Amino acid sequence: MAAQPGTPPGMNPEEMRQMWETGSRSLLEGFRQAQEFWNNTARSLGEVTGAWTAQLPRSGAGISAEGAAALRELHEAAFAAGQAWMRLPLALATGASPAELSDAISRLTQAQGKAYKLWMEALVRAGETLRPGGGPRA
Repeated sequence: MAAQPGTPPGMNPEEMRQMWETGSRSLLEGFRQAQEFWNNTARSLGEVTGAWTAQLPRSGAGISAEGAAALRELHEAAFAAGQAWMRLPLALATGASPAELSDAISRLTQAQGKAYKLWMEALVRAGETLRPGGGPRA
């Protein structure tokens, strides 16, 4: 049996269909795992934020403008990392050029790095605020 046009030599259409379905399932599983990861990250961030704000004195003004800005920036960074995680499999699935793939990986690396840095800074600030006699260092 001769190969059909567009079919690699030595592969029949059934093998091509099976390869396509396997790749599709793998891609969908990757999407599911990325979505699950970022859902868990957002949930954890929400829980930590709730725990932090519950420890703030109720008589005061609550979260300062600086604290609210830091939380907003942290949320935005986590969202950007989530978007970058979702874009990378799309770049792979659409057969992006090596330059586009490199850009997608760079965006992901930068977004994750920024989110991690902001998260660590927030933890340090929280530790300073919550220590006995604490408050931000002057």
